[in-house]
Amino acid sequence: MIKRKKEKCLFVNVSKSLDKLLSSSKIADKYEIVFYKELEASEITFTNYIKENYIKVVVFENSQLNELSKKQVNELIKLRLSGVEIHDSEDFYECINKRVPIIKTQDNQYFSDEIFSLKRKRRLLFFKRGFDILFFLLLFPIALPLTIIGCFLTKFTSRGTMLYSQIRVGRGGRPFKIYKIRTMKTNNGGYTVANDNRITPVGKFLRFSKIDELPQLFNILKGDMSLIGPRPEQPKYVEEYSEENPFFNLRHMIRPGVSGWAQIHLPKATPEENLEKLEYDLYYIKKYSWRLDIQILIKTIKIVLTMNSH
Repeated sequence: MIKRKKEKCLFVNVSKSLDKLLSSSKIADKYEIVFYKELEASEITFTNYIKENYIKVVVFENSQLNELSKKQVNELIKLRLSGVEIHDSEDFYECINKRVPIIKTQDNQYFSDEIFSLKRKRRLLFFKRGFDILFFLLLFPIALPLTIIGCFLTKFTSRGTMLYSQIRVGRGGRPFKIYKIRTMKTNNGGYTVANDNRITPVGKFLRFSKIDELPQLFNILKGDMSLIGPRPEQPKYVEEYSEENPFFNLRHMIRPGVSGWAQIHLPKATPEENLEKLEYDLYYIKKYSWRLDIQILIKTIKIVLTMNSH
């Protein structure tokens, strides 16, 4: 099989804020990265360089784009008309990685994609709620017998209650109870680990098949959760992650979901990957559409059918 030749991508005056962008394997898979160190104040000396080297994409720091002269802007427009893509660093990061860039450069200093301008699209959220109710009505006749079977298997094979509830943080930062079929002998509220001996044999099957998650349909019906959205966290983790990253609470602008954009990209994410998960969650809030929900739902169904654990 003949490998497709990578397009050349030119980074102009790269600084620390692009370190994270450049470290992404997705960029290296798609583009051949080229660096241009100096951008002259009086003229754009790299115009001929771009043409001679067949460069198709040029990426600037956001601050640089605001400082370009009228002559430089005109040169960039000519390049754009000739088919060269021009991006600012944040826009390019988002296009490549499908998540909003949040880059921690120093303690308490963040570089972000106009993060406070994220808006809830009220009309779309209204239809989203309608879709949640429709999904509940369609799935309930199938989910109810599976939930009953899962509860009885749990009750007869291990000591304890059939259902398990836990406080999570929802829309607007309000706490709510999330419901699952119990899959552990004991649960201290922490994360599960590989070969976790707290999980019962029946619990392993319920987790792989996702039957343990079916009681969350009740949360959807109540309006605590949506079918698709950021996965809800426990209050203690929300407090911990918010101290580490001030933008974490922006996840609570919408209802949390049973599945989400972060879940399908990082199905086995560890606590250390919270920043990356947050970037996916904020991308979902920013780019929300019914098409994106359907895309996530289809991918989630594939994960369930292949018995891949979240």
